[in-house]
Amino acid sequence: MIKLYLAILNHGWIRREVLYKIASKAWRADGVEVILEDPNKTWMHPISSNRNAIVKRFLRTDCDFLMMIDNDVVPLFNPIHFVFADKDIIGFPAKVRQQTGYLNWVAYVKNPDREDYAPVDFSMVDDTIELLKLDIVGTGCILIKRKVLESLKAPFHTHFDEDGILDIGTDFAFCIKAGKAGFEIYTAPRRICEHYKEAGLLQFNTYSDSDDTDPAAVKYGIPWGGFAINPIEWNFIKRIILENDVETVCEFGAGLSSLLISEKCKVISYEVDEKWLQKIQSKGNGNLELIEWDGKSDLPGFYDLVFIDGPKGGENREDAYRIASTLSDRIICHDARRPPDAAWQKKYLEGKFKLKARSGYYQACCHYWERTKS
Repeated sequence: MIKLYLAILNHGWIRREVLYKIASKAWRADGVEVILEDPNKTWMHPISSNRNAIVKRFLRTDCDFLMMIDNDVVPLFNPIHFVFADKDIIGFPAKVRQQTGYLNWVAYVKNPDREDYAPVDFSMVDDTIELLKLDIVGTGCILIKRKVLESLKAPFHTHFDEDGILDIGTDFAFCIKAGKAGFEIYTAPRRICEHYKEAGLLQFNTYSDSDDTDPAAVKYGIPWGGFAINPIEWNFIKRIILENDVETVCEFGAGLSSLLISEKCKVISYEVDEKWLQKIQSKGNGNLELIEWDGKSDLPGFYDLVFIDGPKGGENREDAYRIASTLSDRIICHDARRPPDAAWQKKYLEGKFKLKARSGYYQACCHYWERTKS
């Protein structure tokens, strides 16, 4: 008989969807004894402390596996059966919204070209794969083998930078620690969870989904979102290019956008990061010219459209906005609702240009400006 310790992390109350699963014994399996943690003990804050306290109580038992499920994450299947897979760690996927407004499954692999992680697009995973090995999974619904928690001291934690700002959240920190200790991490692409969140109805059409793929993004090997544009933004940019018969584009900040736009027209892209410039150049075509730029100097020419998506960050883009206002009558700004970008639009575009359209209301959306006629 396999013994499973089940803890429902909560805020002092448990969702009815979770209660139904427990009351109906839907989360049960032949050959598995489930020990349910007292929910009155599992509402501690912060969440890393709550998880570590659960681990401590789990290790006092003789249970073989620990399963933790957040109150707002409800599996749409029976996760108990996965004890028979006998894996170190299995995180069952739920979607989360990034600060950019991008929706991802919490399932990531290490990016071979940079010190970050790329989300896994489950629509590209073979239907026959039941368990997929990767680097990062979410802890909203997670199954952990006893030996993992016996080996890791304080397994759940968060990391803050020197300014006290959150740098690495609990999910990433746990998986990085477990991976370095040699434990294998899996997810189940076809065994998904609902993630309950409050959202205004107007927000739904501004979210971009990690399963909303485009052959171009697959071809270039650069994932949507993060510092790159996402599918909603690309459709927005593409529509403006086509509707205005754009033939030449000046771009600040090279990336996935450079490659996609160059499929439609001539692009001259100015980039401050030499290594990144070389990587994009290796993927480019005859319509794309990349030029290293110091991030400040004025630039020559006049274009049908300017696209501002760099230099990376936002606080250092003032010169891009200043120069862009002299290079075209049409400007598209990415990350338009981030405070620094909003300030530069107000300073350099408002009055001379009119905001004609936007791709959404999240921070990384695009704003399209046209010069006003005198």
